[in-house]
Amino acid sequence: MYGFSSRSIVLCLLPLVALVFGSDARGDTQPNVVVVFIDDMGWADFSCFGNTDAETPAIDRLAREGIAFEQFYVNSPICSPSRVAISTGQYPQRWRITSYLAHRQLNELRGLAQWLDPKAPMLARSLKQAGYATGHFGKWHMGGQRDVDEAPPITDYGFDTSLTNFEGMGAKLLPLTKTGDGKVGKIWGDAVRLGEPVTWMQRSKITRGFIDAAIPFMEKAEAADKPFYVNVWPDDVHSPFWPPAEEYNVAKSKGKRGLYLAVLETMDRQFSKLFSYIRDNPKLRNNTLVLVCSDNGCELGAGQAGPLKGYKTHLFEGGIRSPLIVWGPGLVATGAVGTRNTTSVFSAIDLTPSLLRLAHAKPPAGTIYDGEDVLDTLLGKSTAGRQAEIFFRRPPDRKNYYGFSHLPDLAVRQGAWKLLCDYDGSRAQLFHLIDDPGEKDNLAVDNPQVVSELTTKLLAWNKAIPQDNGLELGKQPEKKTRSSRRRYSLQQGDDLSGKSAPDYGGRSVSITTSFDSKGADGVILAQGGDKQGYALYIREGKLVLGVRDAWKLTEAVASEPLTSGIATVTATISKNGKMQLVINGKVAATADAACVLTQAGDGLQVGDDKIKPVGKYTSTTFAGSISEVKLKFD
Repeated sequence: MYGFSSRSIVLCLLPLVALVFGSDARGDTQPNVVVVFIDDMGWADFSCFGNTDAETPAIDRLAREGIAFEQFYVNSPICSPSRVAISTGQYPQRWRITSYLAHRQLNELRGLAQWLDPKAPMLARSLKQAGYATGHFGKWHMGGQRDVDEAPPITDYGFDTSLTNFEGMGAKLLPLTKTGDGKVGKIWGDAVRLGEPVTWMQRSKITRGFIDAAIPFMEKAEAADKPFYVNVWPDDVHSPFWPPAEEYNVAKSKGKRGLYLAVLETMDRQFSKLFSYIRDNPKLRNNTLVLVCSDNGCELGAGQAGPLKGYKTHLFEGGIRSPLIVWGPGLVATGAVGTRNTTSVFSAIDLTPSLLRLAHAKPPAGTIYDGEDVLDTLLGKSTAGRQAEIFFRRPPDRKNYYGFSHLPDLAVRQGAWKLLCDYDGSRAQLFHLIDDPGEKDNLAVDNPQVVSELTTKLLAWNKAIPQDNGLELGKQPEKKTRSSRRRYSLQQGDDLSGKSAPDYGGRSVSITTSFDSKGADGVILAQGGDKQGYALYIREGKLVLGVRDAWKLTEAVASEPLTSGIATVTATISKNGKMQLVINGKVAATADAACVLTQAGDGLQVGDDKIKPVGKYTSTTFAGSISEVKLKFD
């Protein structure tokens, strides 16, 4: 459609990928676009976004040479609909994809389409019609998975070529696994019937496999003097977590998060090849824009979202806000290089109209995007966010998840305000996200006019789009993913992890025990980690009850040191976070965490806190003796 010379734009988007071009971009060029869409990564998982437990130097360098956006959203807290949004510029509800696509019967139960309708206004197709070479390398998950084997091929959506994983039709890379002791296995082997050729390779190397296929495609397009649009959408950092075999044993010894972090660092190393290829090629460096983001929030117990509340599947910020990095020497405004944009609010659906303008491409006739053109903001020439609200609807099968019960059904972000409520507008929660990014202080009662305005808009939006079966499924009894037991009798040295760990999310906690500290500090009981959890411990001779909520630690500390001999203790945490310590029948301390306890992925230990500390300890291992510990949850 346009006979312009090629330029390259590389978008590293975790769950959503976008293009960003800077002030030096000429109006008569078509930049290349590369989209990297990371899977299930938390807002704070890049070290440039605050991760101190792992290093991501390749992506951090992009941030230093580009722009980091802190208020970027994906349009669903779960995989498939998030991918539809970034691919079409429209809310995924319009295409009846509102949760992850799975087996045929489960899709029908939830009221989902079996695959994305090829008539959807795909960004790839519009760019192809404008003269771009288009390639998809990585996870698809918009049709063709499990027993749904008649979905359209990826090339029906505007791509010249594709290489995918087990959740897509056509040529694919499938994973082998290898433990530290050399045991080899396969996963997702039945996906072979969804298309060939199939290449089997170690799970820890599949991101590199997609990159190794994408680079020759880009080289071929460059040789033909064609602009290119390339998706690189890795399986990483989605579970199951399989770091390189030589790192497996050490990572596994650190638990689920240890495995996750090893995968994250491996992925970053593999992406350095793609970024270096673009950066070191003089024909591409000043023509390429890279956006990096995630498709949704992190899995509980794996990634982290910093101060943000919630996880993947939640409409809280931790489920829908993603880091976004935009890189493009010669494209990004010079004065914006190396900056952090903390104010511009926009989302994945805004990338499609923005990239179309960048590429001088046209949308399909009659298409109305939900997204807005924010290209100038992506390029650092403006700080304007989108003008319209951003609306969200939860996955229909996620009313109760990750220790959160009765989750809100809908959400809307408008300026500094965010409102969450149920389908009928009830149970409204209102947060001022500039002052309260962790969504702790519900301001609904104090701001009835704001609640009324946002609720009216949100319900009208939801009414106007196709419905799924979320209302009916939300009425079903909550399924317990962990033990639903209310009472436990534990001994010193007990270690409960995984599904054997108590389910304390949203419940009150009562701890009753007797112990002899023998004058030493240490942990009596701990469940959770340094983000969420609770613990009973001795520090500097004083008994302490600690509660973690979104990394904030609240402590009830006894005013006097413990006396020698056996102490009998009852420690309680109410459903709304009120804490009390009773020692030998007398109230020794109280505090108020002002929160509902949130289930952590870490397990429970008696006499130690082995992984991420819940409290501030002088010592973790308890040197004294602990009699039976009785736990009660209501």
